[in-house]
Amino acid sequence: MPDIEEQKIRERAFQLWDQAGQPDGREEEFWFLAERELAERGEADVSEQNADIDAPPVVPGRLS
Repeated sequence: MPDIEEQKIRERAFQLWDQAGQPDGREEEFWFLAERELAERGEADVSEQNADIDAPPVVPGRLS
């Protein structure tokens, strides 16, 4: 996935996580929610052919 799309997903996932009260252990949930949301708006290509990774990068305790 190009870096710009990954950055958009990361930023939106952080916003969603922050709005939810910054719950621990739900990073993947917010990542995939952001990914889906951006894909539906046409702002990110999350097709399997474009994906470099199968899961969001794991950074313990942080989404940014």
